[in-house]
Order: sequence, then structure tokens, then C-alpha cells
Amino acid sequence: MARKFPLQILLDLSQSHADAAAKSLLALKVRWHEAEEKLGQLLAYREGYRDRLRDLASSAAALRDFQLFMVKLDTAIKLQQDEVARCQSRWNTGQQEWLRQRGKVKAYDALSARHKRAEEKREESMEQKEQDEFATKQDQGRRTEGE
Repeated sequence: MARKFPLQILLDLSQSHADAAAKSLLALKVRWHEAEEKLGQLLAYREGYRDRLRDLASSAAALRDFQLFMVKLDTAIKLQQDEVARCQSRWNTGQQEWLRQRGKVKAYDALSARHKRAEEKREESMEQKEQDEFATKQDQGRRTEGE
């Protein structure tokens, strides 16, 4: 009977950690894309208002209000660009963690496969030994009958 892989608990645990890291990586990717989408919307919004500025250039008060709004919009864009950069950085960190966890799983899988091969070889050897012993006993039985 094959013996159980002694590091099976570690293999299972590392697989669980790798799965969790993959889920986390996916969530980070979604957050990153949402942040980029919001940034794109802000940039398009600003461009639309710049087009309106060209149309409103005749009124000094409207121009001043517009310029103040544009400063606020530029600030929001800068904050969103920072958020996109943070999301990308967190995703990169999450990707490294996932790769690390995946590496552990591969290492334990390799050990498990090696253990399985060794067990198969051990069982084959035991079966061969049993067959040899059986053949020897039969041969001895024939000799004692022949005498």
C-alpha cells in the first residue's frame, strides 16, 4: 500500500494560498481598471470644458469661473492619476505574491510527484520480492517432492 505524501498538508496549504493570491490579484486588476476608467472620464470631461472655454472667452466673469473650475478639475485629475499609480503598484505587488505562491505550489507538486514515483518503485520492488519468494518456495517444494 502506498504511503501518504508526508508534505500533503503543505501542498494543500500552498495551493490554497496561491488561489487566494490569484483572487486578490484579480480584485486588484479590477480596481486598477476602474481607476483608469474614472481618470479617462475626468480627462474627457476636462477636454469638453476646454472646448467650452473657447466659446465663453467673451465674458471675463465666466472666464474666471471657468478657470477656477479647471483648476479644481486638474486637481481631481492629478488625484485620480495618483490613484491609478497606486492601483498599478498594488497590482504589481499582488502579482509578485501570486508568483511566489505559485512557485511554492510547483515545488510541493514536484516533491509529491517524486514521492509518488518512489512509492511506485517501492511497491514494484516489494511485488517482485514476493514473486521471487513464491517462486523459490515452489522450486523448493518441487525439489523435496522429487527426492
